Amino acid sequence: MLKDNSLLLFQGDSITDTGRTGSPDPDSSLGYGYPAKLAEKLAEKGIKVINRGISGNRTWDLLKRWDKDCIDIKPDYFSLLIGVNDTWRRYDSGMVTTAEEYETNMRTLLDRVVNETGAKIILINIFLLDVTPDKAQMRPDLVEKQEVISRLVKDYDVTFVDIQAVFDKLVAEGTPMQKLSEDGVHPTDFGHEVIAEEWLKCVL
Repeated sequence: MLKDNSLLLFQGDSITDTGRTGSPDPDSSLGYGYPAKLAEKLAEKGIKVINRGISGNRTWDLLKRWDKDCIDIKPDYFSLLIGVNDTWRRYDSGMVTTAEEYETNMRTLLDRVVNETGAKIILINIFLLDVTPDKAQMRPDLVEKQEVISRLVKDYDVTFVDIQAVFDKLVAEGTPMQKLSEDGVHPTDFGHEVIAEEWLKCVL
């Protein structure tokens, strides 16, 4: 699917950011997570990788910066992982994003990508691992948003990377949850490698 010498943009929250915004040159930094790992794996194809994930972002935040950090970049391929904070902020800050609001926001973001860039879209499923009771408490809200993503996959021409299913399979086969994510949200280095490998498997 990926053409040589194309432009690939990653967008999302801290799972995508992975230290990018704290670097001396955030616009050129890829962080240390799955975008950086994929950039290494795709280097031989001459693919330029840009990371615009920002820690703490919800879909609401992406809406505010969509021109500068997505549309104006004019990517050939666009990879999006966003939504866990739309769930998490309900529990740690009382900031509720309903499933309906999440769906409206996601459709607005994707519609703009389709209509204003023509980029091929890769949509990564949001995920959660119940490593602590507070994360297990979040699951019903997260599942509602995963159901939104399932509808988006049906309605848009996207490549779907279901990381929740991959993580669940690894755990069922005996991989400790903490090997994938110590807090249930942010992947370990091993977890990021799993994401990168599954992304490649689905996209290439």
